[in-house]
Amino acid sequence: MSTSDLLAGASLAVSIAALLIAYYAIIRANKTTSGATAVALSEGFRESWVRFLDNPNQYELAELLNLIEIACAIYLEGSLAGNSRKLMFEYLNATLGLIINNPYANNAAEHLLQNPKTLEFIRKFLRLKARSLSVTVPPKWYELPIK
Repeated sequence: MSTSDLLAGASLAVSIAALLIAYYAIIRANKTTSGATAVALSEGFRESWVRFLDNPNQYELAELLNLIEIACAIYLEGSLAGNSRKLMFEYLNATLGLIINNPYANNAAEHLLQNPKTLEFIRKFLRLKARSLSVTVPPKWYELPIK
């Protein structure tokens, strides 16, 4: 075996090690980012729920639904990974169940569905996850077509 063959073999080994380290770093970064996103959404939800429960009106409900819409969009695009993704699914499932099963919130939410783009990602989440959700979705939540 020549010196150039040894150098080529060593270079290949170093390259493979570098790829494995980079892959591991990317996976860890994705999980860290997912965790940070989940914490930020959690804080936003906490504040939004406090405002809505202190003053249950259509404006505060709309703000809460806008935050749920953002969370659904983040979930659907696959930006969350691992346990953060599982937690967000369970939270969205429970939260949408609370809103849909609450007569005031459900009725008020139906009035916010103004066009096919209103709450588009909530409706996509409800359609995509319909088999695994523990909530029955009222027809008006998904009657508007999604383009």
